[in-house]
Amino acid sequence: MRKEIALFILAIALFGVLASGCISGENTSTTTAQSQTQSTAASSTAEKTTNVVIYGYGSEMITLDPSTEFSNSIVVLANVYECLVKYTPDGLKPWLATSWESNQNGTVWTFHLRKGVKFHTGNTMTAEDVKWSVERTMRMGLGPAFIWDPVKKIEVVDNYTVRFYLKYPANLPLIASSAYGAYIMDSRYLSKIGDDKAIANWFNKGQDAGTGPYMIDKYNPKTEIVLKKFKDYWGGWSKDQFDLAVIKIVPDASLREQMVTSGEIQITRDLPLDDLPKLKDNPNVKVDQTPSYQELYAFFNTKKKPLDNKLVRQALSYAVPYRDIVDYVLHGYGEVAKGPIPKGMLGYFEDMKTYNYDIDKAKQLLAQAGYPNGGFKLVLTYTQGDQAEAKVAEIIKAEWKKLGVDVEIRPMNWEQQWALAKSDPEKAQDILMMYWWPTYPTPYDFLFNMFHCEKEINFNLCYYCNPEFDKAIDEAVTLEGINPEKAAGLYKKAEQMLVEDAPAIFFYNPDDVYVYHKSIKGFKDNPGYPQVVFFYELHKA
Repeated sequence: MRKEIALFILAIALFGVLASGCISGENTSTTTAQSQTQSTAASSTAEKTTNVVIYGYGSEMITLDPSTEFSNSIVVLANVYECLVKYTPDGLKPWLATSWESNQNGTVWTFHLRKGVKFHTGNTMTAEDVKWSVERTMRMGLGPAFIWDPVKKIEVVDNYTVRFYLKYPANLPLIASSAYGAYIMDSRYLSKIGDDKAIANWFNKGQDAGTGPYMIDKYNPKTEIVLKKFKDYWGGWSKDQFDLAVIKIVPDASLREQMVTSGEIQITRDLPLDDLPKLKDNPNVKVDQTPSYQELYAFFNTKKKPLDNKLVRQALSYAVPYRDIVDYVLHGYGEVAKGPIPKGMLGYFEDMKTYNYDIDKAKQLLAQAGYPNGGFKLVLTYTQGDQAEAKVAEIIKAEWKKLGVDVEIRPMNWEQQWALAKSDPEKAQDILMMYWWPTYPTPYDFLFNMFHCEKEINFNLCYYCNPEFDKAIDEAVTLEGINPEKAAGLYKKAEQMLVEDAPAIFFYNPDDVYVYHKSIKGFKDNPGYPQVVFFYELHKA
């Protein structure tokens, strides 16, 4: 699966009150003028300047509405807008809020806002903008709106203090750092445009109302997005930062590689892994390799024979050469998964007992299950065009053949295989392969979406239902903000259940690999904001 596609269609069943659906709103090929204030501030990029940084990106943009964007346009929004809190692998950091605190049980959270922050429209940010932005996202109920499910009401205490009252305990600062659905907008300016639909249309014409270091200057979602520095940015500017930042859409990975080595673009990602060794030896570029919060899974259809038998699922899990897959498919640019949660996040446990490659153990378990010689056939689907998934599927087919298990591999586009999996489980595929990464870095996003009991199937594509598991994770998420140690213990208990029940195979966590030209410095990948290059952090070398 490509989560950026699938998460557009998250249904109300995720949290019972908020829907996540396919994002509507037009994407235009030519941008219209910004507001009068913005068009005055943002001059045409026709002006001659060499003070430009270009990010070569592989996919086109989707929508520019901060309340509903749940896909690739995050690479734009995270430079144009800001959240109350910023996630980093070293912990949560102040962003538009300078500090925050909660009551003892984590149901009331108070945020103290940074003073003197200007929107690109010229207005000053206040607590009213925070309240309006979050309430609009909740009201629209699209894309990432479900992250705010804990919120009962929002109170403006004064111009620079905002208080959230929750329906149940939650780690609200972490939610407020989300890469999706947590950006703060200029409520005074946007309220004058019209209703939510009118505002969405305004955004999707290539306009913005953010506080970020850059503002949208030109917007062509299929070819190029030009961002111009916001001179009144609260963080200030130094001479070696970039006046213009360009996101150039270049689907061909080989072409992006040529462009970054020649200096035509300054940074890119998702290049052929086979080429990385030679790129590391190229003096014109640098290769940045960091762990991601992404994981590849294969879901067993636990409703169909013989996969309804736990021993069969365990046997097949032992017949996976995990380390060889990482070495062959990722060329070492990744880690063997230790359960369902990626390394670096709460809920990852280095000592988690998981499956290792043991073909004899696999044969023994199959015999216990009543299949001493295998003798059954399984249909495996993966996302067509994904070379890594294709390679993993071929390895599985070869290994399981040693058990007498025949695997039919069916590449399908995501929509088709997802629809098949959500149909009658008795007619669905036996195994579905897909990736997942979090909306915001909490293990609950993984465990709830993929393994919590569901009345209507969305992403629990193994049809797993274990009330004890559900109880553990539902309690854990309420403790993340007030007792993370107890939350971690409950998550570990739940993950041990998954390993024992084996409803899915946990393959690997791929690294994020960026390649950037020697002409820039300061780049640092942040796995909490997938695929984002924070242009403000970059400097001329």
